[in-house]
Amino acid sequence: MEIGKITDGNAVMLSLSGKLDAHSAPALAAAVGEVGERCDLVIDLEGVTYLSSIGLRELVRAERKMAERGTFGMVNTPENVAQTLRMTGLYERLNILS
Repeated sequence: MEIGKITDGNAVMLSLSGKLDAHSAPALAAAVGEVGERCDLVIDLEGVTYLSSIGLRELVRAERKMAERGTFGMVNTPENVAQTLRMTGLYERLNILS
């Protein structure tokens, strides 16, 4: 998986592409860990081709971490990823913006 990062003031967008699974989840955790103490985080899922249970767990961890720091949202969610989020009951919780 590749992770792009765009920062604009106190807002950070992480753009993901590839598989979000056990192999790539630590990279997402590291990228979220590098986000500032007070900021808003948006994760762009447009390029995600596969989402495993470990990837889901990492998205939930990111949402929890950002609850302490600012806001969290996800955009450009592919239908296959959105379907997985709906089946697990996480679609509403993880603040899907588009």
